[in-house]
This record gives sequence, structure tokens and C-alpha cells, in this order.
Amino acid sequence: MRTIMGTMLALMFCATGDHTAAYGQAADSHPAFEVASVKPAAPLAGPGSRSLRNPSRCFGGPGTTDPGSWTCRSRSLALLIADAYGLQSYRFVPPDWAMGARFDVIAKVPKGTTREQLELMQQNLLMERFKLTLHHEQKEMPFYEMTVGKNGLKMKESAPDAVTTADDPGAPPKLTLDKDDFPAFPGGRGGPFGYNGRYHWAASNVTIGDLLRTLASQFGRTVIDATGLKGKYDIDLYWVRDSMDGTDSGVGPTITDAFQAQLGLKLESKKGSVDIVVVDHLEKVPSEN
Repeated sequence: MRTIMGTMLALMFCATGDHTAAYGQAADSHPAFEVASVKPAAPLAGPGSRSLRNPSRCFGGPGTTDPGSWTCRSRSLALLIADAYGLQSYRFVPPDWAMGARFDVIAKVPKGTTREQLELMQQNLLMERFKLTLHHEQKEMPFYEMTVGKNGLKMKESAPDAVTTADDPGAPPKLTLDKDDFPAFPGGRGGPFGYNGRYHWAASNVTIGDLLRTLASQFGRTVIDATGLKGKYDIDLYWVRDSMDGTDSGVGPTITDAFQAQLGLKLESKKGSVDIVVVDHLEKVPSEN
């Protein structure tokens, strides 16, 4: 099999449900990082450069092989907010400048922290260092609703001791292609990654929120959870990009077909009032570390 560079599926914003109940108001019960450094990122490589020294990515934390630290490299302030609050781009209105303001974050995570607590730590960090405040608005727009299909759920719950492989803080991983030209992963776990319009995602401890975030990035619209599922699951998912995206990706299931056939999850297009989030206040320079 020939070696390729896997192209990371653009999970720019999250769709992990409503984590926004405490907008701009850090409750005393919110956990905090033991230590956290927030610094402006190094300048991006010049136009046309193939350098990967400024990839925008976060790694480590609960559920990875490095649970005691959480690091973001060259992450825009808008994406840091979206990550912390589980917001899709279609539900989030940040200041224009916040997409270009990039920061490096290095934080020490207390032992025993959960993924949900990590999100609260990120929120607290943004409130404290950038004086972030937000508010809700309602907007009429199309969305997808996800339910369990009529033939039942096809995902299996992950074993209690299952560990998600941590992201390598270096260059994006080198992948190989299987016989059908889908990305294959060393050790059998990785993704979601795509190559030439073909995507593969194999992982443990996947939540419904993780699935929603992938769907939202593919569809460009809000995806709402109506499954009632609260567990963490093992998945091994293959799909090709829909032809509506203008990609000739060959024969294979679309992401909608793949979710129903391989995971037992159905998607229905609807239109209605969707909650969006608007930034009220955000400092351009963080307070000192």
C-alpha cells in the first residue's frame, strides 16, 4: 500500500450539545487548570509555503494517552471559544478579528478530570484571561435531527478501560490506503481522516456529540441530537463525500447512508428556530499568565 498524508476532516467547530448554560459567568463549582499558559502563536508560514509548523490543533487531556496536559497550537481565539462551548460555526457569531487572532495554550490538567470538566476549564480560562461574555439569540434556519434508526442501534458501547489514542503533537500522521483507497490507520484506530473524498473514522469512546460535530462539518448546518444516547461507543465508519460538494470521490456510501447502515443512526432534514451564540465582550490581549 502506498503511503499518503492524511487530510484531517475539518472539525472547525463542535456540535456537542448545549454546553453554554453559564455564558460569561464562571460558577464557583467550575473546575480550573492547575497551571495554564496563553501566548500569541508564532507567525504563519508565508503564502505558498508547505510548512506545517503552524498547524491549528489541540491534543491531550482526558481519554488520551496524555491525560495530565492539554495543548493547543496556533488556535484562533474564535475556535478556542467554539471548542470550549461545543459550538458549530453556524451557531456562533464571534468578532471578525477573533478568527485571525491565534494563540498557543499549554495547560496542566488535574488528575481524574473528565472530558466534560475539561470543557468547563476551557470556558473558565477564556472568561478569566479574555473577559469573555456571550448571549443567546434565536434564528430560523434548516437543520438535521439525528435519531436511532428503525432497525436499532448498531454501535457497541466501549469497554470501561478503552483509551482513545492521543494526537501526536508533531506533524499530521502518515497513513496508508486500504484496498478500496480509504485511509487505514496504524494500530487500527484513528481519524476522522479523508483522502480524495474518501473518509474513515475508527475509534473508541466516541460520544453522540463527537458524531454530531463530524456531521455538522460535512453538512454545513446544525445537527440536533434526538437519540437520547448518553454512552461512549466503538465505531469503524467509512464514507465518501456527497456529490453535492463537487467532489468525484467514486463509489461508496455517503455520510448519511453510512451513519444509518453502519451505526444505526437516521438523519432527517428540518427547519425551525435554532439557538445561536453571540459574543458580547472579548479582550484582544489575554491577562498575564
